[in-house]
Amino acid sequence: MRYSSVPARRAQPSSAQTSRIHQPASVAASQFTTNEDSRKTSGNSAQQSGSASERHERALVSLAHRVEGRLVGATWTLRRMPDREKGFLHMRTMMWPDAAAKAGTYAPQDMTALQARRGVRLTPLEIDQMQPALDLLQLLPDPADRKLLFWASWHQDGELQVKIPWAKVRRSMDSSLSRWTMKRRYDNGLRWLASIILVQE
Repeated sequence: MRYSSVPARRAQPSSAQTSRIHQPASVAASQFTTNEDSRKTSGNSAQQSGSASERHERALVSLAHRVEGRLVGATWTLRRMPDREKGFLHMRTMMWPDAAAKAGTYAPQDMTALQARRGVRLTPLEIDQMQPALDLLQLLPDPADRKLLFWASWHQDGELQVKIPWAKVRRSMDSSLSRWTMKRRYDNGLRWLASIILVQE
């Protein structure tokens, strides 16, 4: 699905669309309205200044950024989930030494920063927040856009990056889209999700 570049107040999903939202996804969307966000700082003069459309645009941009952060965090948690088969092989190596790998097959001692971060133990909060954040992708009507947002979040390695590695995203999607097209659809997809969350209020 191609998203238009019109202002967000025009591109909001209709009530008929929001009524068909999948239940887990609507639960995930409701978490953003119950959590602390920029829209709850209405006491600030900066939030009160400007027209209603400007306040709506500021809330939409802020919420889209939060949605992006949640998706990046969720995919990073998914990447760090324990591998049961790897755990079994490690246990077997400890229990039955004859099954140990030969010399030279172990991982090198030097670790990159990414490998070290992947080895950090998962917290219960990260696991609890993973699935609701991934359920947000169900709100996108086009499966291709769901895949785009997933892989773009996946390849940010758990940290919001200014420059997303679109070449890796393109290979993961097995797509021929240009980086500019993927960037535009990625940004519009985030705004679409933010618009739906704002409608939930």
